[in-house]
Order: sequence, then C-alpha cells, then structure tokens
Amino acid sequence: MSALDTRRQWLVQRHAELLAALRVRRDAPTEIPVAASVGAPGIAPMGGSGAAAGGSGREFSAPSARTALLIVGGVLVVVAALVFTVVSWGRLGIGGRAAVLLAVTACALALPRPLRRRQLTATAEASAAVGLALVLLDGYAARQAGLGGLDRVGTAGYWAVLTALTAVGAAAYGWWQRLRLPLPVGFLMARLPGLLGTAALGGTTADYATAVIVTAAVDFAVLYALTARDATGQAGFRERVGGERAAIALVTVARAVGGGWALLGGVLAVGYAVVAPSSGEVLRAWVPLGLLMLLGTALCRGFRTLPFALRAGSEGVAVVALIVGVGAGLRYVLPAGWAVVGYAAPAALLAAWAAVSCTRSGRWAKAATGGPAGGPAGGPAGAATDRPTGGLTGEATGGPTAEAADGPFTPPSRAAAALGELAAASTSLLLTGVVVLPELAHALLRPVVHGVVLWGGGHPPQWSWQLATAPLVVLWLSAAVLAVMAGLRARAVNDADRHTDRLAHALRNARALAAVPAVLLLPVALGLPYGWVLAAAVVAAIAVAVDVVRRPEAALLPRLLVLVATGALALLWSSADRAAVLVVWGTFVVSAAVLAHVLSATAAPPAVRATARVAGVFAVLALGVEAVASGATAGLPRHVTAFAVLAVAVAAAGAAAVWHRIPGRGQVSTAVEGAGYALAAIALALTALHPDALSLALAVTGVAGLAVALRPDRRRAALVGTGLLIASSWVRLALAGVSDPEAYTLPITAAALLIGHRRRTSTPGTGSWAAYGAGMGATMLPSLAAMWSDENWVRPLLLGVAALLATVVGVRTRLQAPLVVGGGVLVLVGLHELAPTVVQVFGLLPRWVPVAAAGLLLLLLGATYEKRIDEARRLRDTVRSMT
Repeated sequence: MSALDTRRQWLVQRHAELLAALRVRRDAPTEIPVAASVGAPGIAPMGGSGAAAGGSGREFSAPSARTALLIVGGVLVVVAALVFTVVSWGRLGIGGRAAVLLAVTACALALPRPLRRRQLTATAEASAAVGLALVLLDGYAARQAGLGGLDRVGTAGYWAVLTALTAVGAAAYGWWQRLRLPLPVGFLMARLPGLLGTAALGGTTADYATAVIVTAAVDFAVLYALTARDATGQAGFRERVGGERAAIALVTVARAVGGGWALLGGVLAVGYAVVAPSSGEVLRAWVPLGLLMLLGTALCRGFRTLPFALRAGSEGVAVVALIVGVGAGLRYVLPAGWAVVGYAAPAALLAAWAAVSCTRSGRWAKAATGGPAGGPAGGPAGAATDRPTGGLTGEATGGPTAEAADGPFTPPSRAAAALGELAAASTSLLLTGVVVLPELAHALLRPVVHGVVLWGGGHPPQWSWQLATAPLVVLWLSAAVLAVMAGLRARAVNDADRHTDRLAHALRNARALAAVPAVLLLPVALGLPYGWVLAAAVVAAIAVAVDVVRRPEAALLPRLLVLVATGALALLWSSADRAAVLVVWGTFVVSAAVLAHVLSATAAPPAVRATARVAGVFAVLALGVEAVASGATAGLPRHVTAFAVLAVAVAAAGAAAVWHRIPGRGQVSTAVEGAGYALAAIALALTALHPDALSLALAVTGVAGLAVALRPDRRRAALVGTGLLIASSWVRLALAGVSDPEAYTLPITAAALLIGHRRRTSTPGTGSWAAYGAGMGATMLPSLAAMWSDENWVRPLLLGVAALLATVVGVRTRLQAPLVVGGGVLVLVGLHELAPTVVQVFGLLPRWVPVAAAGLLLLLLGATYEKRIDEARRLRDTVRSMT
C-alpha cells in the first residue's frame, strides 16, 4: 500500500506539471519554444514542427532571453529608485516620501507569490531581488530624512543594524516564499554586520578577527540547522530552495564562503598575536584564536556532513591557532632570542602526537596482501577516508552495515583530525625552521668564508665561530619529530613492505639529513674550539664509513646521506686552516679508497657497487685536491703544482690497472681511470700559460699514455700517447725559435710511417689511424702552422703536393687516415693561397654582390637539399667503410 500511495502522489505531481506546461505554451508566442524552457519533456511545440525548435538558427534560447530581460529590467528599476531617492527626495513631504517607498517596496516583495502561482519563477526571483534592494534604499532614505532621529545615529552602527536585519529578513523571506535568490543574498549580506559593528565600536585588529570568526561560526551553525532536517528525513531545505541540485550548490557555496571567512579571521588573529607589543595585547588576541580553535574542532569532530578534506583542514586551522596562541604567550616568558622556540616547541609536540594518532587510527597502515580485497576489512587498510555518501547531507549510506565496514579502524572524524593536526603542526614547525635558517646557514658556512679569504691570497682577520642556542633547539626539535615519524611509519607497515615503502624511506632519509647539522653544530653552540669541532665532524664521517663497510646492505641510502653530509661539512670546515685541509683531505682519501675496495665485491648489489665507483672517483679527485693544497701551502706556482696533480693522475692509472686484475673490480677500475684522466687534463690546463712546463707535462702525459697502452684492453691509448709526445715536441720547437720544423719532423714521420706499415702488414686488423695517423700528423700539422706565418710560396706548394699525394693514396687504397688528413690539409692550404685574392675581389665588387651571391647559393642549396643530403650520407658511409 505504501508503494501504491507513493506512485499515486508522483502521478498527481506529474499531472500538475504537465498542465502547467500546457498553460504556459497556450499563453506564449508560437515562435518561442517555451516547452524547452520549462523543462517539460515529451511535449512538442504547438503549431509547428520540431524544426522550429532545433533548426531556427537562434543564437540564444528562450530562457536566456528571459533571464537577460529580467536582469536588465531589475537593474533599471533599482537605478530609477536610487535616482528617485537621492535626487527627487526633497520634492515630497514626509508622508509622500514614506508612502512612495513603502508602496513600491511592498509591491516588489508581494509580487513573487502570485507570480509563482502562475509558474513565472524567474520573474518572481527578479521581483524579490528588486524588493531587497529597495529595502536598503528605504533604510538609506529614512536616515537621510532623519526619521525618528536616525540621522543622529552613527553611520557604521546604523548600517550594522540595518544589514543584520536585512540579512535575517532576506533569509526568512526566501524560506517563506520558496525562492532561491534571497537565501544566498541574506547569507552574503551577513558578512557586513560584524565588521560594521566592530568599526562602530572602534575595535582593534583582534576585534575584527573575532567578529569575522563569529560570523563564520554562525554560518556553519545555520548551515547545520538547515541540513539537519534533510538528515532526519523531514522535507524542508531541498524543497525550499528548488530541488537537490540547487540545494547542493547553495551548501557548497556556503561552505566555501564560511571557510574563507574563518580563514580570514584566522589570518588577522595570527598576525595580531605574532606582532602583539605587550602581554595584554596577547591576551586580547587569545579571544579570536580560542574561537577559531573551537570552531575548527567543532567542524572536524561534530560536523560529519563536511567532506574529509574540509574537516582535516578545520582541525589543522585549530592546531595553528593553538600553536600561535601558546607561542605568543611564551614569547614574554622565555629569555630574549628564544621567541621562535616558543612556537617550535608546541608545534613539535603536536606533530609527534598527531603522528601517534595517525598510527592508532590506521591512517598509516598499508593494505594487507593476504585478504581477498587487499585488507582485513575488505578494502585498503587504514585508508581512513569517508564512507560513501549520498545526497545533500553526506551521511553514510548502507544502513547499519556501514559502520561495521570500518572494521578495526576508528571513525573518519578521528582520522581527519589526526591528519589535519599532523599537516598543520608539521607546517608550523617547518616555518619556524625557515625563521632560524639564516642563523644556521651562517654557522655552517662561517669557516668557509674565512677559508675563501685564506686561500685567495689575502690575510684574513681573526674570526670566531659561534651559534645561539635557540636555532639549534629548533633544529633538534625538527630532527626529533622526523625520528618519531620515521619510527611510527616503520612500525605501521608490514615487514614485507618496509623496504619498498616510499614514505618510510623519505622520513628515514629526512631524519638522517636533519640529524647531521643538529649533531655537528652542537659543539659550536657549546663554544668548543675550531679544532675540536672539526675533529668531531671527521670522526663522525669515518665512523659512518666504517659502519657502511661492516654492513653494506643494511639501510644503505640513509647512511650514505649521513656520510655525504658529514663528509661535506668536514671538508668545507677544513678550508679555514691550511694544515687542516691536508690532514682532513688525506684522511678522506684513505677512507674512500678502502670503501671503494671493500664495496666493489662481485656479489654486492648494484647500489653498493655504484657506491664503490663513486668512492673510487672521490678518492682520486680528493688526492688531486690534496696535491693542489700541498703546492699552495708550500708557496709553489701553479705550473709547478700541476706536476703534483699529474703525478696523482699517473698513480690513478696505475691503481686502475691493479684493480683491473682483481676479479669483480672492473667497474671501479674504469671509474678511477676516468678520474685520473680528468686530473691529467686539469694539470695540462694549469701549465697552459708556461710553454716550457707545458712541453714537459705533455711529454710526461704521453709516456703515461704509452704505458697505459701496454694493457691489452687499452691499445688505443698509444694513439693518444703518441699525439701528446708529438705535441710536446712542437711546443719545444716553438720555444727554440725553429722556423723550419720539417727538418725535425720528417725523420720522425718517416720512422713512424715505416713502423706503422710494418705493423699493418703483420697485423691485418690494424686500422689506418693507428698505423699512419701519428706519422702523417707529425709533419703536416707543424708545417701547416708554420705556413700561416710564412710569406714564401715554397712551403705551401710542397705541403699542398704532399697533402694531394696523401689524399690520392687514401682514395686508391681506401684508407681513412690519409684521406682525412691529406684532404683537410689540402683544403686549408687552398684557403691560405686564395685568401688574399678573395679579399681583393671582394674589395672591388659592389657591396650588394656578396649578399646576392650568398642568397643565390642558399637558394641553390635549398632547391637541391635532399640530393645534397643523400650525397653527404654516401660520402660519410664511404669514409666509414675505409680502414
């Protein structure tokens, strides 16, 4: 029977809707498809086909035209009333004035009911809007006319009362008339009474914050009262505002406006409390902060219709208010310079407590892998999100079984509170860290600044290394909170997921990085001497390195972060003293070499072997820095110090060869060898401005390259070694002032070409570059360099003939080295010979001729671009196919 009665009521309602649509269509013009505007499906336009509705080509629909007309008409009526009130007011007596305004206002507010009966809803909304605007004009006119002595009332106070009454009246009027517009108008107008009342009373910033927060609290209270009727199943709010969609939109806007208003009040209160000049002002700031804390707690724990994110944010706002309130109070209790600790201490305590709450509520628990649905409760364990909600209120659906679906986990409100507390407290603690960051950075970099002056050649003055206690306390609090979070997260996850959980890894790494400066700066805050502080840092780095060597696979990344951070600080701090640089860098060279040797075992995981390679590279580079520091300490010039760096590079090549013979150390050997080559390049660069030292360095490097070529897998190093020796001879010839280098290079070229030919014939796999490259370059390149400063024609002629012969031989024998070297030298010789003529020709021609020629050349290349590309590719393939 209940189902039949429900069906009967629906049919009656549908019958009334169809009749109303037919009446509207009867009274509407035939060319406007009114049926579409009233939303009655299934009724076609009268007196026309469907093409009249769909293919008329109108640029806007009938509802849009109606809305535009109503908006324009309402604005015009309001403007006319405003002009009448301001301009024509004095032409009527007191009775006429009151009668006109009251009559127009009453008509505008009374029209919506009959209009709604005729299904003219939009017109009724427009009439109500005009009436509400006229109410404000009535108030303005009454005060301007001095009715009842209103002109003697303060402006702010009068408008505070008027806007409050108008807001309440608009909301009640919209609820009574079942209109959509007056409710949001009253809700938005409710922002003004608190601000205007505070201005009338001459309030401070704290008073404004209190008024704003109270307004936000009233907003949420009213919203809760309106939606509570729907939650209990009583018809009310949804029907009053025009249906489900309108109700959801209105509630969403109300939540956004109320939340934004509460945040504005919180910003005002926090700003006032932070800069409060006295303890009395702090006590005054506690009022809005306390209200904000109560509002946030009530919204999170009592307003279950709010989304999870909004409830978590409300709890976070409450936590921030509590932290600021406690910190502002402690600012006048703690010693000078400890104000930031007053904010950091409660933030740290709340963050730790919130982390514990997250663990207890299951927010950090990962899904179990043994359940049928991924968790003990048939879902992601510890997700701690809201249950599925339906309708306007967001209450949990599913009846009694919805509560049981949470399993062993707590209600969503507790999880939202824990998450909001954790986010807000952690952010507040991070902000306190940002405040003390300049002081911490100054303490960390103070020895480096002194070292820059010391090694730059200046005379640094006496310096002191100090750090206040308060910044270090904030750093210790941050490290402690990270340690608590890392431990709780490690306990929350399963043993199988502990090594793959990203959040646990991130917290563990952050804890390690925060602990390093906290521990190393403690001796500085205690006032210990520079040597003791540096020794503590070195010992800590060596201890971590020893622990990595002993347990290379146990939590490698956090220990590596600690090792890198500690070692970097020790190396930077050692720059403040020359002897300290030698000792610290030498100690780290030995430690890195041992670390590289131990961690490069064959059975080690890839991460451990990568660490071994990095350690080997660091050992070589650090030994190079040690060589440079030793030379600078001894007062040696740079080009002399370069030979110490070159000795380190040669030693690195030898160590790489030794490591290469040990099974499983091939990757470390390659890394060490590459670092040695980098040091050799640096040594050559240091001698670039001194030709005699450069010649000797090139010779030493060349001999070392030939020695490296003794390894079976490094035969090509002979080319580099030979080239370096040839370059050394060129530099020596230039120093001797030799103008005819061919006398010295031709015998070397002949011998080199003969040896290369013998090697090529005996070893068929030998390439042309290995056999003939060095011999040809030994003569052609010095002769080419001498040609540019020689005005005689003999050397270019002979060099060009030799290059031409080498090119022809390379083409005939399909050898790459003679072709490339001979062709390149021949082109350069040709440019040298044609350059004067070309310059003369360009000087005689008009200036537009080169530009035109360049343009024509570009056009030609563009027209035959694809063909030229194919030819270039064929040339490349031909050269590559040569030996």
